[in-house]
Amino acid sequence: MLGREKPAEETAPGPDKSFRFSLFELGGALGDLGTFLPLVAALITLNHMNATSIFVIGGLAYIAAGLFYRLPVPVQPLKAVAAIAIAGGLSASMISASGLIMAAFLLLLAVTGTVSLLARLFPRPIIRGIQLGVALLLVRAGLALINKQQVIAGGGEASVVIGNVSFPAGWLLAPALGAAFIGFARNRKLPASLILLALGTSVGLFWGSFSALQEMHLGLSLPVFALPSLGNLTSALVLLVIPQIPLTLGNAVFSTADTARTYFGPLARRVTPRALLTTMGLANLGAGLLGGMPVCHGSGGLTAHFRLGARTGGANIMVGGLFLSLALLFDGQVLPIFSLIPYSMLSVMVVFTGIQHALLVRDLKGKTEVSVSLAVAIVGLATSNLAIGLGSGLGLYFLAAAFTRRRVARPSLFGRVEGKMIAALPQRLISKGRTLKMKVGGYE
Repeated sequence: MLGREKPAEETAPGPDKSFRFSLFELGGALGDLGTFLPLVAALITLNHMNATSIFVIGGLAYIAAGLFYRLPVPVQPLKAVAAIAIAGGLSASMISASGLIMAAFLLLLAVTGTVSLLARLFPRPIIRGIQLGVALLLVRAGLALINKQQVIAGGGEASVVIGNVSFPAGWLLAPALGAAFIGFARNRKLPASLILLALGTSVGLFWGSFSALQEMHLGLSLPVFALPSLGNLTSALVLLVIPQIPLTLGNAVFSTADTARTYFGPLARRVTPRALLTTMGLANLGAGLLGGMPVCHGSGGLTAHFRLGARTGGANIMVGGLFLSLALLFDGQVLPIFSLIPYSMLSVMVVFTGIQHALLVRDLKGKTEVSVSLAVAIVGLATSNLAIGLGSGLGLYFLAAAFTRRRVARPSLFGRVEGKMIAALPQRLISKGRTLKMKVGGYE
C-alpha cells in the first residue's frame, strides 16, 4: 500500500465485484474521516448545526454515490463554505441555504451541458496543480491537528513536559501512531487503517472519551424539513457560494474525475463531470431542505479511500450506513462517539493522504506544465484558497500558450514554422500542380 503504485487494472475489482464488504473496504471507507470529522465537529459546536441532519445527508449521499459509481467516491463538506462559516460564526440556516443555491447551480450545469465548455479551463497542468494544492493543504491540516492542545474533540487540554519545555501531547502521540501505521502497512490480513483506529480509540478512551460515552442514550432522531428565508439565500450566495464555485469545479468535478481514471481506469467510466455535478446537486438539495451541511466530492478524499484499501462501492455503503445509524439511533448525539478518535490519529491519516495525493503530479512534462501546476499549488497554499491558486495558474497557462503561439507563428527569414522550411513567397506564384514557375527575362 505504501510501495509502488500498481496499474489500475491490477488494483481495481472486476465488473462482477462492484461491491465488496471486507475489512480492507471498511478500512478504506473510514480513510477520509480526517477531513470530514474536524469540519463537522466545528460546525456542530460553533455554528450550532443539527448533527442528525449533517450525518443523515452525509450517509445518504455516501450510499447513493457508492450505488451509482460503484467506486469509493467520497462525500465531504464544502471546504470554502465550512471555513468561511466557521471563521465568521454564520448561522446554521445560512449555511444550509448555501446548499440550495449550490444545488441549483450544479444541476443547471449538468442539465445544460455547460460543463463541457468549462472543461477547457481545466487542462492537465491546472488539474495537477489543484491536486498538488489539495495535497499540500492536507499535509498542513494534518500537522495542525498534531499541534492541537486537545487530544480528543471536546476534551481538556493535554501537554507533555520534558525538562522545562511543555508541548502538546499530540507531538508524541502522532509519531508513535504514524510509526505503527507504517509498520502494519503491508499486513495482508488486517488493514493498517483499522489497526490505527484501534490504537487511536485506546488513546481516546485513556484521555477521557469514556465519560462522554456514558451520557449517551438510544433514541430515534429525525432531521427537520425547513425552507431558508430570502435574506439567508441572498447572504449565502454572496458570502459562501461565490467563493466556493471555483474550488468545486476544479477539485470536486474535474480533478475528481481525473483521479478516478488514474486509480480505476475504465471502471471509472461513470465518474464523469456531468455525473459528479448531478450527484452533488441532488445531495445539496437535500442538505438545503433538511438543514444539513452542503457537501461535495473531492480528489483528496478519493485518494484517502483508495490508498487505505477501498476499491468498490461497498466502502461507501458501509460508511454511509454507519453515519445513518449513528445519526438516527442515538438521539442526535453523534459527536461523543467520534470523540473516541484522537486528533493525532486523524493527523496521521490526513498527512498520509496528502503525500499519496501529491504523487498524482508525476506525469507532468516540460517546464510549462510544471510551472503552471506549481503556481496553482503554491499560491493556493500561501493564500489558503485554491480558487486564487486556480486563477494564478490559469493566467500563467494562457500567457504561456499565447507566447508559444506567437513564437511558432512568427516566420524566420526563410519562413521557418515549427521546424519546417516553407517558401515565403506570395501564394499566387504557386500553381495548382505545386510547380513553381518563375519568369525571368521572358524565359520559363
